[in-house]
Amino acid sequence: MTENRLFAGWLRSLTGLVAVAGVLGLSACGGGSGAPNNFFTGTLTVSPASAIAYSGVPMTLTISGGSGPYRAFSSNSALLPVPSTDIGKTFVLNAHNVVTGADTDVTITVQDTTSLQPAAAQASATVTVRAAPLVNSLTITPNLAECGTTAICSGQNGTATVTVLGPQGGPIAGRAVRYDVLGSAYLIATTNPAQPSVTSLIVFSDANGVASVVIKANVSAATQFVQLLVTDLTSGQQLTGNFVIQQITDGSTILTVVPGEAKITGAFTGECSTGFRTDYYIYGGTPPYRVTSTFPASISLVNSIVNANGGFFEAVTNGSCVNPLTFSILDATGRQTTAKLINEPGTTARPVIVAPALAVSPSSVTVASPTPPPIIVGCVGKTFQFIASGGTPPYSAILTPQTTPAAILTTAGNLITVSGITEVGTYSVTVFDQTSPQKTAIATIACS
Repeated sequence: MTENRLFAGWLRSLTGLVAVAGVLGLSACGGGSGAPNNFFTGTLTVSPASAIAYSGVPMTLTISGGSGPYRAFSSNSALLPVPSTDIGKTFVLNAHNVVTGADTDVTITVQDTTSLQPAAAQASATVTVRAAPLVNSLTITPNLAECGTTAICSGQNGTATVTVLGPQGGPIAGRAVRYDVLGSAYLIATTNPAQPSVTSLIVFSDANGVASVVIKANVSAATQFVQLLVTDLTSGQQLTGNFVIQQITDGSTILTVVPGEAKITGAFTGECSTGFRTDYYIYGGTPPYRVTSTFPASISLVNSIVNANGGFFEAVTNGSCVNPLTFSILDATGRQTTAKLINEPGTTARPVIVAPALAVSPSSVTVASPTPPPIIVGCVGKTFQFIASGGTPPYSAILTPQTTPAAILTTAGNLITVSGITEVGTYSVTVFDQTSPQKTAIATIACS
């Protein structure tokens, strides 16, 4: 009996607790009337609250708060259409062209249509639609194709270009465009000798609306993806271009020598050129560059150490025939490439030049003694001059026979001068040239 009384007491206590829990549960359900919970999921917002949309360039709005499904409305659906049903937490807008070119504000309104939210739960954002002058026109092209058509080799250059267009599609000239380097693997080249490379540069579009810059990859840059930022300073539109910098350790690819081969032909058969100069320009790799040749004695090598990218060395021929002579170009990191020089004989026979006959003028001179007596030698105190012509200069001459004391004969160019004759007789002035065999011509001096 005692055990039954204890069990009955325990059962009555449990029944009371269940009753209390039931009352509390009914209170939480609105007194048992069947009304749903007033569940709050956060204030509905759209971000960014204000933004700029460029014509033809997609942009994204993000919804926070609420629980969805959501609906969106545009105050100008012709310019900035939006999806009106089944949008998620993010949705994309694509603005149409602003024909007038003027900025136009459009209000985007978002509603939360869930039954758990008040019927009027909504948020809005203001989007300014603006003409897009750059029209996704950014292109980046390597100047050389050693690393392909989409990659720039380490140490080499490329060209970045955008085209600035107006709302009607025509080019805009004189528009300021800024290029900015993203990262540290390359720089933008300038025309300023004091600052040849920069990380940011403003250029202006030409008559065709084209604005471009030259970008130069660092010589030690590893293979990587890099980006370039372009901003139209008038509208604020930005484009980001992606390209690849590729490092190639094969010197024959990354080092460039211009010309790669030079060919020189002599003027005549069996004769190679002499004194002919060829300049070889080196690009890429890591300066300084060291230049050597396979036949050092066959040319004169000028500037065998080239200290700068784009510098040059000179090869001057000396008459030696080579086919080919090879130059080896080694950069500071061990990359190597070659260039060639061919100096070959000509195929035209050297013409035979017949020198004109050697002559001397006047051919003779006669000097009589003065009369009346006393009789003296007429040549005493006189100087005689003769002009040599023809043959092959330079000329030389002798006087025969010699008088006592000896007469004086001098030559200066083609002028022969004789003086100091003191005795009666006939003297011969014999002129010689340098033709082989040697030619001669004779003039006479007759002294009475």
